[in-house]
Amino acid sequence: MVATTLMKTARGTHVLDIHGFSSVRKKQCDADGFLYSPTFTVGGLDWAVRYYPDGDTHHAGGNSERSDYVAAFVELVTEGAVAWARVGFGLVDQTTDETVPLFREKDPILFEASSEDTCTWGTGELARRSHLHAGSRYVLGDRLKIECVIDVCGDFLTFDDPPPTPSSGLPLLQQVGYGKGEPDVIIQVEGGTIGAYYCILDARAPGFLKHHIHTATARSDGKVQIFMDGGDMPAPSVWALVQFAYTDALPVLGGLDGAGHKAMIRHLLIAAERYGMGRLRAICERVLCKSLDVETVAATLAMADRHGFKKLSEACAEFMACP
Repeated sequence: MVATTLMKTARGTHVLDIHGFSSVRKKQCDADGFLYSPTFTVGGLDWAVRYYPDGDTHHAGGNSERSDYVAAFVELVTEGAVAWARVGFGLVDQTTDETVPLFREKDPILFEASSEDTCTWGTGELARRSHLHAGSRYVLGDRLKIECVIDVCGDFLTFDDPPPTPSSGLPLLQQVGYGKGEPDVIIQVEGGTIGAYYCILDARAPGFLKHHIHTATARSDGKVQIFMDGGDMPAPSVWALVQFAYTDALPVLGGLDGAGHKAMIRHLLIAAERYGMGRLRAICERVLCKSLDVETVAATLAMADRHGFKKLSEACAEFMACP
C-alpha cells in the first residue's frame, strides 16, 4: 500500500551580520568574490551562506550588470552529503528587527556537497547596492543583516504549483475510502510488488493502465496484476510515480547519491510524458533544469532532445555555454 504521510521538514534560520557593509567589496573577498558565514546546522547537516558584495557574475554567466546587486547563496558543506531543501533570503529591517523576505525558491532543490555545480543555491540579485545606503532601514551603523531560511525535506517533496484539481491527490483517497479496503491493482517490478487503486491510476496517470495492458493479468481474487521489467523504469521510480498519483508529492529516497536522485527524476519525466501526467512532467523538467552539473549535462541534453523536452534542452544548452 502507499503511505499517506506528508512531507516532514526541518527548518532552520541563520542571520549573516555584515559589519562594515560599505567597505566590504569583492577585492576584500577570496578569489571567488564571496565571504563565508559561520556554518550552522539544519536537519542534521551543516550549511553556510555565501555573500557576494558585488553580485555573482559566475552564476550569471559573466553578466557584469549584476555588479550593482548583493548576492546570497546557501551551500551544503557536510562532506559527501545529499539533501533536498528549500531556500529563502530576506533583509532584516533594523528599525523593527523584522525580516523582509526578498527571495524564496518554491521548489525543493537537490544539494550535493561534492559538486561545485549543485552544492549551492540562491539568488544573484538579492538587493541593489544603490538601495542599501547609509541610514536606510536595512543598513544601520554600517551593518547589513541577511536572514537565510532553510527547509530540509525529510519524507516527501511538495511543489507550490496551482492547487491540484478536485480529482487529484488526497481528495481521491477520501473518495475511495483509502485504507479501508485492499488495492485492486498489483504492480510487480524487480521482484517486488506495489499496490494501488485502479480508479486512482486511471484518473491521475491515464496512460499507465493502457500502456501496460499487454502485461496485465486478471487474478483469481479479482485484482489486476501488472508486470514491469524494470529496464526503462526501476522499482523505486515506479513507487515514486504511484506515490505522486496518490499525494501530489514525491518521496525522498534514502541511500541515493546525487546522480541516483537525478536518474529517478529523469525516469519520472519520461514516464510522465508517456502516461499523460502533465503536472508531474512539468515538475520533473523544472527540477532537472535546476540540478544540472558538468558530469551529467551532456546525457541530460541528449535525453531531452530525444524526447522533446524543450525547456530542459534550452537549460542544458545555456549551462554548457557558460564559462
